[in-house]
Amino acid sequence: MGEIIYKKQFCKEPIEEIEPEMTNFTDSSHAPSFEEIMKEIYSGVSYLALPQREKQAKAFIKAAIDLSNAYEVDIEIEEHFSHISVNYFFNCSAAMGFLKKIIQMADDISFFDHINGYDLVMSLDFYTKAVFKRGRLIQPQWSDLSE
Repeated sequence: MGEIIYKKQFCKEPIEEIEPEMTNFTDSSHAPSFEEIMKEIYSGVSYLALPQREKQAKAFIKAAIDLSNAYEVDIEIEEHFSHISVNYFFNCSAAMGFLKKIIQMADDISFFDHINGYDLVMSLDFYTKAVFKRGRLIQPQWSDLSE
């Protein structure tokens, strides 16, 4: 083990302070239905087509498949209304530098553990449409739209 040369932990705010509209969802006696949760998530959402990004998505998909084949990494690609998700499935992995190129192509990255029997799932999203929530751009970032 190496010596820790820097460490910082941040105070985590309660969800009531971060997302006040979700406070009614935290009371277990009034638990919302799946439909109510989805309705809240998608309320006030609008989309803007990005034809250039739809073309770039093909290169993202090809690079994802090529990487999967070259390194024999399990993969699943999903097409959503606003984006493409590439999910890579891992069991206890190291030396993952080969993922740098595909991660740089993605707009967003998420990690999940213990899904479908795998230790780790890395999900990369590439947006083909701009997503706005209550008039505010959520994905992709403005800097990504200028490309």
